[in-house]
Amino acid sequence: MDFLKSCINKKFKNDEPWKIVLKTVVASGALYGAGCLASEIRENGLGETVLAIAKKTPIIKDIIEKELAKVKSKAEEMALTSKEVLEYKVNSELPSKGVSREVLMKDLTKWEEIERSKYSRGQTSGTVYHGDRSLADFAGDVMKMFCLANPLHPSTFPFVQKMEAEVVAMTLKMFQGTSKDHCGLTTSGGTESILMAMKAYREKGYAKGIRRPEIVACVTVHAAFDKAADYFGMKLVHVPFDRRTYQADISAIKNAVTRSTVVIVCSAPCYAQGIIDPVEEVASFIEENDLDVGLHVDCCLGGFLAPFVRIMDERKGLPKFDFSVKQVTSISADTHKYGYSPKGTSVLMYASRELRRMQYFTAPRWTGGIYATPSAAGSRPGAVIAATWAVMMHMGLEGYMDASRKIMQTADTIKKGIGGIEGLEVMGDPQLSVIGIRSTNPDLNIYALAYSMGHDKGREWELNSLQNPSCVHICCTYMHKGLGPKFVDDLRGSVKDVLENKAYYAKKSSVAIYGTTKSAPGSLVGETSKAFIDALFKLPKVKPEESKS
Repeated sequence: MDFLKSCINKKFKNDEPWKIVLKTVVASGALYGAGCLASEIRENGLGETVLAIAKKTPIIKDIIEKELAKVKSKAEEMALTSKEVLEYKVNSELPSKGVSREVLMKDLTKWEEIERSKYSRGQTSGTVYHGDRSLADFAGDVMKMFCLANPLHPSTFPFVQKMEAEVVAMTLKMFQGTSKDHCGLTTSGGTESILMAMKAYREKGYAKGIRRPEIVACVTVHAAFDKAADYFGMKLVHVPFDRRTYQADISAIKNAVTRSTVVIVCSAPCYAQGIIDPVEEVASFIEENDLDVGLHVDCCLGGFLAPFVRIMDERKGLPKFDFSVKQVTSISADTHKYGYSPKGTSVLMYASRELRRMQYFTAPRWTGGIYATPSAAGSRPGAVIAATWAVMMHMGLEGYMDASRKIMQTADTIKKGIGGIEGLEVMGDPQLSVIGIRSTNPDLNIYALAYSMGHDKGREWELNSLQNPSCVHICCTYMHKGLGPKFVDDLRGSVKDVLENKAYYAKKSSVAIYGTTKSAPGSLVGETSKAFIDALFKLPKVKPEESKS
């Protein structure tokens, strides 16, 4: 310490006091700025940080704005590509006189037929999970009966309240949530389930004095966790996946946990490659280190498939992912996917009532009365809850088991078939319905392959193009039953076509949204995405004389 004092005194001995103060302020400011810059780089990456600074420079800003103008124009074209929609009159204001039901039903019937034709052939990845017309009509009949019901008013709609509680109870039983503490609620979909769960963990973190609670999750988790962190002022700490298994890297998870961590997230399965993360290993890490952190398992995609696959004799190797793992504190599972209920419903489950209460909102002093809601919405559609209950009761254990078996037969056929196609491989060991496919041949562009599968020689398969790493996937549903051999044959044909027509497919693959944005900084891709969303709410330009109604 004496040596340090001596050095400082020697350095400033000839300076006037004001200069010493000024140098101190400048040095402190420089250190603070460097610290902020380092923090930005750690959180957003070097490319994003440099771009953010560059965008404030007038010349760079002008260049970026010109490029964004082109991007926005292209995004509008992408959003408004349906020629069928352009054939109909655009309504930008209320009609002066109400339109008859007969006229409206004529248009609505036609529109529904057009949209149904796009998925009824059974070659769309995910999207529609059952597709049986009689089941859809049954759910629609139930929704019609309860179309005015609102769970916000339980005294007026007691049977909707009853059905909602039973949907939660049945789902809890599927996930081994059998103790008196296990509880849950319904939401509008997987995203809201994830948002509400993270909100609960944030509140728990605040109660512990954590100023910015952290979520630890693999980069393969659903983007709704990014949304939750953004909405609720949390920090999402992404960890990598194992390059061989595509599971969350358990070592990276252990290294990422800090005193500010409130929850670790595992997927069962993840959206991209359909891989189940090592839930039991994460749980053991939490238990062995006596950590006061939650463990959320996101089963939004496979929630109403995995429990039934688990009890099939031939699937005994499926890892544990539910409340049978003691450290699991919450689970999200969508009823509107493999539960076959109407969009949008999901169930969010907790291991304790105390944690569930942390997601609630109350306004006890509001002039309109005491206001309290369990989730983000106030009024909620009782019709969807009633239809979900009715579908679950109608399907029963036997119905879900039968559907799950057929789905897994298709998935197994596709996985085995891909193994016999040179230049392609299945990513990791997907144990449910989602199969990630990557190219092992540098000459085989995976996005070109997806284009060929969707557009050439009548194949009409709609696959999901993914990124980081470049790949595609198919999410097998009940709609795909019996189509496994056709998919494999079409995939083999597409591989052959892409390799034999490289010049043609080089142009086609460039329009794949993930293929063209993969190397661009995230903020520019974000602007492109926002322009696309803007375009979805933009009325199409249709000449009155060209419209049908």
